[in-house]
Amino acid sequence: MHERLNLILYFGLGVIAQAVFLIRNDWNWGKLLACLGIGVFGMLPGKHESNYEPIFHILMSLSFFAFMFALFFKEDILPVINEKTLLSYSLTFWYAYLAIFYKPTLFHNILLFLFLIPTGATLCIALIKYKLNFFWKLFFYSWFLIIVVSIGLFQFSYHHLTIFFVSSRLPWVGTVDCMLTGMAFLYLVVNATYIFELIPIPGKNQSWESRMQEWHDLTSLMTQRCNDEEPSIVQIMLLLSIQGTWLALNYYYHFLPRAIVINSLILLPVALSMGTNTTKQALQSFTQILSKDI
Repeated sequence: MHERLNLILYFGLGVIAQAVFLIRNDWNWGKLLACLGIGVFGMLPGKHESNYEPIFHILMSLSFFAFMFALFFKEDILPVINEKTLLSYSLTFWYAYLAIFYKPTLFHNILLFLFLIPTGATLCIALIKYKLNFFWKLFFYSWFLIIVVSIGLFQFSYHHLTIFFVSSRLPWVGTVDCMLTGMAFLYLVVNATYIFELIPIPGKNQSWESRMQEWHDLTSLMTQRCNDEEPSIVQIMLLLSIQGTWLALNYYYHFLPRAIVINSLILLPVALSMGTNTTKQALQSFTQILSKDI
């Protein structure tokens, strides 16, 4: 039990470290205390829970904290994106999807078809000079969030979470691995929260007007984070030819491990978005949590 608690401690430290990294420009102690206070509710037993497992409830508390952290600090976490960033991430997404996740099943083929729709739209806006309205900015920002969460999920080591289940055998992981997993866990829950919040469904005892006000506040912030700078055709063709060719060659010939290729290409939009500090900070954060094939 002592070893399990030690690993959980480092997992929690990873969550805290990632939170500190994301809010380094906004130390609002009131918001932080509110996140921690709501996180404590995760330790309460369920209504029909007959066998209380405190270690599992620690995971619930961390999840509650991550969810509230996403809502309270969205101005710090949501990055600025542009067409080059989105196109580069789309290429990396397809490499990760085909190299790690895809299997020749009906379900995977349906997902493949669905993902082709926003990918094709991304390519169109990159090649055609068109000023995006609110709908399209929200559409492409949602696609960006889906890419970020998907790439993270493809590489996330789910067996690390067995440290929170007493009935499961401890995985062969070290303290550093647990800390990195905690960092990845927070980042994934945060971005998944934004995807969930895009669904305008009122919460329990919440009015429709209140829920729609929250939805408009979030979507307004997301659309403001879409940079209207339009790349040139030359830039787009260079991006497609260089990054696309490299990914295709590595997919077939395996020059480098998949994790190294995916994580290194997360850095590419930084070079394509020079001068946008918010984007650089977000991409550095994402690279940090995926810097290991955890």
